[in-house]
Amino acid sequence: MILYIDTTDFNKVTFALSADGKLIKRSYKIDPHRSHETLQKLEEFIKSRKLKVESIKEIICNKGPGSFTGTRVGVTHALALGFALDVSVKFESAENFNLLSAGKQKL
Repeated sequence: MILYIDTTDFNKVTFALSADGKLIKRSYKIDPHRSHETLQKLEEFIKSRKLKVESIKEIICNKGPGSFTGTRVGVTHALALGFALDVSVKFESAENFNLLSAGKQKL
């Protein structure tokens, strides 16, 4: 399963999961001054699909352009999760990220 993380928007975070040709995507409104809630939203997203974090095999993060602080939060979370799960982390430009997370482009 591939996890997509997009925190480049100042007021929202978007997560997507893809596996077996299926894509699940969800955006959450967040207070930009409470970036620590991003991981809580990710946990909520994964649990709502009855999935386990351990099933993530790769992480792709939107590297921007976008909000500097928001992008930094996403990159930091992606790297930390990649390290904790021992999976590869890739960074894509906004255009490529949007195509990938929409399932319209293959890696």
